[in-house]
Amino acid sequence: MPTPNPPPSKGRLLRTIRTVAWGLLGVRGHKPDGEDTPSLSPLQILITALVFMLVFVLTLVTVAVSISRH
Repeated sequence: MPTPNPPPSKGRLLRTIRTVAWGLLGVRGHKPDGEDTPSLSPLQILITALVFMLVFVLTLVTVAVSISRH
């Protein structure tokens, strides 16, 4: 029977958020690619990126509605 995967730690979540945020801004760090990517799963990166984009779109819609009411 396989052992269950441990829940992601807070440090790993913060690393994923930081990686996605810098990726969305188009900025690369000074570290080689191999240092960050092995510890991050593609699913975590995808979900984090989708959440970032959802927040971004909702912010734009909120600002547009707010401006249009004035």
